Amino acid sequence: MNNNNDVNQNESRTYVEVIGDTVYDKHLIATICISLIFSLGAFLIGKSIFPRFAPETMVQSYSLLLGIAGSLVGLVVNALLFKPKRTLNETANTSEELKEVYEELQFDLAEERVAILNDPVLHKEMKELGIAEMYLAEKEDPKN
Repeated sequence: MNNNNDVNQNESRTYVEVIGDTVYDKHLIATICISLIFSLGAFLIGKSIFPRFAPETMVQSYSLLLGIAGSLVGLVVNALLFKPKRTLNETANTSEELKEVYEELQFDLAEERVAILNDPVLHKEMKELGIAEMYLAEKEDPKN
């Protein structure tokens, strides 16, 4: 029953794209409000308390610093309230998929294989990362 409610909630959500990232619009508005409240609130508190003990020329600067500290507190609150919801699914690519990508990018896969085989440091690093087989699947490694 809860799964159906979750699915219905996700379908009714609207998302907006901000600086290349897709976010839930209500969460975006909430984070902006929280950040504004903390930063502006800290600035205004600073303007009211610093004149009591700080030199008059420094009241504005200290208030701005307190506002910046307030915005950092707002950032932490937002990070704790709104966790990332995306999931990243990684799958290993096959040499066939790699060939398709190289063709699309108009790269020469044979040239890449030769370059990998001729550079022992690169070849070792690719083996350690477990991606050498993906590039060299069709040809045998002459060094091993």
